[in-house]
Amino acid sequence: MFMDNIFISLCHFFNKKKVLFAIIIAVFSLVLMAVASQITFEEDISKLIPENSENKQLQKVLQTAHFSDKIVVIVNRKDNGTLNDLTQYAEAFIDSVNLNLSEYTKAIQGQVGDDTIFETLNFVYENAPLFLTDSDYKILENRRQKDSILKRTEANYKTLISPSGLIAKQTIVKDPLGISLLAVKHLQKLGIHKDFQLKNGFIVSKNESHLLLFITPQYGSSETNKNVAFANGLYNIQDELNISFSDTVSSEYFGGTLIAVANAQQIKKDIQLTISIALTVLMILFIVFYKKLSIPLILFTPTLFGGLLSVAILFLIRETISAISLGIGAILLGVTLDYSLHILTHIRNKEDTTALYKSVTKPILMSSLTTALAFLCLLFIDSQALQDLGIFAAISVLGASVFALIFIPQVYTVKNNASAHRKTFIDAVASYPFHRNTFIIGAVILLCITSLFTYNNVQFNQDISKLNYMPPAIKNAENRLEKLTNAASKSLYIVTYSDTLQVALEANDNIVKRLTTLEQQQQISSFNSVGALVYSEKKQREKINQWQAFWSPEHVGFTKQQLITSGTQFGFKPETFNAFYQLLEKSFTPLELNDYRTLNTISIDDFIASENGFNAVSSLVTLEDNQVARLKTSFKNTPNTLVIDRQAINETLLGNLKNDFNQLIIYSFAVVVVLLLLFYRNVKLTLVTCIPIMLTWCITIGIMGLFSIEFNIFNIIISTFIFGLGIDYSIFITNGLLQEQKTGINTLPMYKTSVILSVITTIFGVGVLVFAKHPALYSISIVTIIGITSALVVAFTIQPILFNVFILKKRSLN
Repeated sequence: MFMDNIFISLCHFFNKKKVLFAIIIAVFSLVLMAVASQITFEEDISKLIPENSENKQLQKVLQTAHFSDKIVVIVNRKDNGTLNDLTQYAEAFIDSVNLNLSEYTKAIQGQVGDDTIFETLNFVYENAPLFLTDSDYKILENRRQKDSILKRTEANYKTLISPSGLIAKQTIVKDPLGISLLAVKHLQKLGIHKDFQLKNGFIVSKNESHLLLFITPQYGSSETNKNVAFANGLYNIQDELNISFSDTVSSEYFGGTLIAVANAQQIKKDIQLTISIALTVLMILFIVFYKKLSIPLILFTPTLFGGLLSVAILFLIRETISAISLGIGAILLGVTLDYSLHILTHIRNKEDTTALYKSVTKPILMSSLTTALAFLCLLFIDSQALQDLGIFAAISVLGASVFALIFIPQVYTVKNNASAHRKTFIDAVASYPFHRNTFIIGAVILLCITSLFTYNNVQFNQDISKLNYMPPAIKNAENRLEKLTNAASKSLYIVTYSDTLQVALEANDNIVKRLTTLEQQQQISSFNSVGALVYSEKKQREKINQWQAFWSPEHVGFTKQQLITSGTQFGFKPETFNAFYQLLEKSFTPLELNDYRTLNTISIDDFIASENGFNAVSSLVTLEDNQVARLKTSFKNTPNTLVIDRQAINETLLGNLKNDFNQLIIYSFAVVVVLLLLFYRNVKLTLVTCIPIMLTWCITIGIMGLFSIEFNIFNIIISTFIFGLGIDYSIFITNGLLQEQKTGINTLPMYKTSVILSVITTIFGVGVLVFAKHPALYSISIVTIIGITSALVVAFTIQPILFNVFILKKRSLN
């Protein structure tokens, strides 16, 4: 083979120039490290989800709109506690956060002072036309009648002389007809839950046992590195306050930011524990098996080289790459260890340079090329993260295989003594003829038949939230919050969007109108919308015109005269209500969005979001499950509007990812078949190699179906890794069988040894995560163990039988 001779020549050349070889390796590695270190990463898990023309607008809305970014602080009163204890705890908490964690928080909501209430009333008063509805004008029509004005003036007088007069005086003098109080009630659509009330300036449950605060973090949930310090600070404050109020009050936290931090920390903890144990065991195993202390360095150097090469090339073709894809790719790098193990095993069996390259060059290059092209099929999926993963894995595999062929023969040699090649347990297993054991063959055939019936039982878990690790404390807080807010009902978001804010607001005006009707018809339970406060400029002008038509000069004059006349009876001066008269004659203009941000009681940014010139306005709708389908249908064809059912969207998008992976497996297998045909130039040899790959996949899925193990967004990606290893094992075994046929020497055990070592490496490296607490890591490990074990069993039992049937024509294998 032409390639054999190239590597043989390179080996002889570098054997004579060891110093030059070391310099070239060192320089090349430094250059790769320098280039790779400049790459920047993107930590957005949504990049895993395919983006195409159908869901591109949806993805844009999801990235712009703010959903559930807040951290909820639940302050709970104990049996010995009082309402004052609740509020004192909350005040101490707010003070501590503002003092110690201000750089991590945008705002803390839940505390409403008297001055804030007056600010809100004043804002509504100064912009009264924008907050009145048709029903309000019907009420005002009655209030401006002569008899009504007289009665209201009398009521205002009694209020002013009562003990509460000092508080009400400012409002009554400016607004004797109660226009601001009439208008402000519409802001309830932005306000507190019906089961809560304002007490001592805080949002408290009606039984005064729970108090809620809402923290808006400075950083998004995906920015876990910055949020770790924030989470630790919150927990420290909680510990200190829980000790100070130990007999009366305690608190709990719930929020996406804290869940993201808990996930990151649990993943780190699981990986550190399991991988450290796995690497220790593997290093001992390899050192004992190959009889050399430097074997770990020799074994992993090609893998590290392949990884560096792929990151460096990605830097040259991408501005940023997905950190998630690189993390998954690091797991997939286990496939590159096959090549190092294969070469080491052949050298261990004392093959000279020429025999070594004649034995290993073809199977290693075949394996790396077929596996790399299988990974490159990820480019067919419209997901940047998965495309990055495909490129990263493909280049790593090719780079590691070529580097291993050059590097390992230069640095690994075997002593010529009997003790250096004493048979081990792995050698004994590799020498056992599994393909002649009737019981094992029968078991594999039974497993294949069973898998045909259980294959279709495998479900794809489209609920990504179930893959989160949630600590017991956060889970308990979630359960308590659901009870407090009666969260058994379904919640949907209706989002209007546009490149122009006014277009999005105009669409939202129509949404609010329709939701109000649906609420009145009891087709939804309730809704929460910024549309009760922020209108489009077009809608604002309509409301201003309605105000001016209602308060014509004649009506203003009549109302003024009646207020003066009735006020005189109760001692009011004629100029007492001058501010009110000015309001009626005021020339109003539409407000800008920033004008609304002066209100401290309401966070406009919770409902209106803008990013890169794209605007989204959100409304939260609460309804029963049986009302969801009708609501989605009613808004389906509404321009610039999306109904966001976050769980359903995840299920749809991730369901599309599952379909893409089904196609990916077909593409990958087609590529493998074509390449094997080109390499072997023999249909029967191609069948001998391909059938075990298909059987491995069938058995893997069948076992998952048998034990009700689900696919998810993480372990379905790992299935690509299993597919790649299955290809490698099949190619190695086929080439081992061909070598036996050609030389008449029993060389198959040597090939099987490298496969066994690869399986051990994979199970200890990835499968050991079965002990992880994080659901995603656990699911990855389970699928890995099933897939790799299936590949081993099929390669050792079925493949030699197929070789015998198709190639040796019934002759017994030696």
